[in-house]
Amino acid sequence: MGRRLRLVRRYSVVPPSYTTSLIWGCNPAVRGTTTFGDLIDAHQAELLRYLVRLTGNRADADDLFQETFLCAFKAFRRLRAGSNHRAWLYRIATNAFLNHRHTAHCRRETSLGQDFEAWFGSTAQPDAAATLALRRVVQTLSRRQRSAFLQRNLQGRSYADIGASLGCTATAARAHVYQAAKRVRRALTPRGEQP
Repeated sequence: MGRRLRLVRRYSVVPPSYTTSLIWGCNPAVRGTTTFGDLIDAHQAELLRYLVRLTGNRADADDLFQETFLCAFKAFRRLRAGSNHRAWLYRIATNAFLNHRHTAHCRRETSLGQDFEAWFGSTAQPDAAATLALRRVVQTLSRRQRSAFLQRNLQGRSYADIGASLGCTATAARAHVYQAAKRVRRALTPRGEQP
């Protein structure tokens, strides 16, 4: 990025601050203090983790991550001042994932890795059978339930944020999480025991 900025500055006759604002997609004097660069810095790590969890592998997550920020960059000028940038980015990422899944027609495993404690409330290392069972159950959830369940249980997001990223109300997001958790509990509870 630094090289691109230098090239733009070298061949440009406009002031550097204006050139920088053009590169990042907004003019801070007009849009307030939030620039696209600030948006990237603030949310890139958590958004990448979210996409890795959804896709199950880093390569697909990287592709979707780039697609998310490319779409966000194109639409940033149309974003209203005072909008919830985080929910907006999660919505774009979720849509990119759903489009990827729809066009690829493939089933990927959700990566759970070291988050076993968050799922089972235990610090014991997961055995392969339990992890595989959990992955299979999570993959059987609907797309909205899976996304809501992962956002709530692995990232601790609020129902309002989940609803905004899925394009539904907080109440609907709560229902998606509840139904997903109910299905996961039912599937992972041995027969004859109460969940």
